Amino acid sequence: MSLVFPPDYAPTLPPPEYSNLRLEGEQTVEFTPRGNASSPVLANITKACSFLTIILKNQNVAEDNPTYGRGSTLQGEIGLKSSASVSSVVVKLKGRLHLSVSDSGSATIPVVSETIVLWSQDSAHGALCPSILPFSITFPTTFKHGDRIRPIPPSFSEAFFQLPTISARCLYILKVSVHHGRSKMPFWKPSRSYSLHLNYRPRTRPQRPIFHMNRFLTTLKHIPEDWLEIESTMRTRRTASPDLKPISCRFFIPSVGAFGLSDTIPFHIQLSSSLASLRVLFPDHILEPTRPPSVRVFITRQTMVEVNTRKCWRTVTLIEGTVRAVAPPVDAATFMEEDDVYVDWEGEVRVEDDKVQYGGFNIGTIMIKDYIVFALTPPNLRSCPLLAHQYSQPIKLVTDVWTDDSTSHPLDI
Repeated sequence: MSLVFPPDYAPTLPPPEYSNLRLEGEQTVEFTPRGNASSPVLANITKACSFLTIILKNQNVAEDNPTYGRGSTLQGEIGLKSSASVSSVVVKLKGRLHLSVSDSGSATIPVVSETIVLWSQDSAHGALCPSILPFSITFPTTFKHGDRIRPIPPSFSEAFFQLPTISARCLYILKVSVHHGRSKMPFWKPSRSYSLHLNYRPRTRPQRPIFHMNRFLTTLKHIPEDWLEIESTMRTRRTASPDLKPISCRFFIPSVGAFGLSDTIPFHIQLSSSLASLRVLFPDHILEPTRPPSVRVFITRQTMVEVNTRKCWRTVTLIEGTVRAVAPPVDAATFMEEDDVYVDWEGEVRVEDDKVQYGGFNIGTIMIKDYIVFALTPPNLRSCPLLAHQYSQPIKLVTDVWTDDSTSHPLDI
């Protein structure tokens, strides 16, 4: 049986290098619009101590500490004031998660531990240590805790002083250690270290923009998929008059569900029930086009910390929303008592990014979740026949906002 060999193939040319700039004769077929947020001013920053100087490249000068995102690489240089007798120079990137519950103890969990030996006398074969050493070290994106792989958390610090007291923080440090030659004392190796705190802020953004409304009912009719409708009911007490009906609540927010820390989140509220029920809820405001104090929309943040199998929860209010009436004043003579009356409000709520530096996350031992809350409070909680009502809708707060004001790619020429 004769063997059949495949034909010879000529070597192919390597693919061209990619560039996001158009060459002559090329045109853009498709692109993803970019945000129009102003770019931060980047520069090299310098940190110094008595025996060395650290230069970190491409840093935002507006930040208090050097700041890095998901998978970022720390690049810079280390300058030694004196390289005589130096035996090694080591750079470590360390991250530690510290959790504490006053009645359950505390725990420290390592989330990052990266070490690079920049120079060693053993590998230099007797040469002197250079006075300037460049370095590059990359943030990992995950860490292993128990049998689970988790994303490393952002830099944060939280403390709650209600009993039991809870504290949680995650710190990242760049540590440079300079070791010197042998001493006459056999068990002592002199070394000096310098530590620098870093901010780790992994960036995220919504998957699509928020549709801001001019006329809510018009946008709901034409683009219903852009709104999430939440239905709930404000109930009456068992001893309430049979003439009082429960109040039907419809709460609308953008269906995207993820919002930037500086996004303005619009919402719409519609309440419907008998005129008698609405007059009980709003005795002084039902005929006035103002915001009833009993209608609130706000954002809360819930923090869970687990130490030694004990879980503790704390919830704080981040920001209060603004609520405005949009319906004309209700004329009691226009409606029969058995007819449903509709009352509408609209408004917005915004988390200021200078107050909240990071979004929610879950790494098992600590979980941070955000909610947009719609609340109705009767005038008198004890005597009112209507029960207080509150509904919490989970949302995701992310670091960046979506903006799409450009008609062409910013790098198109």
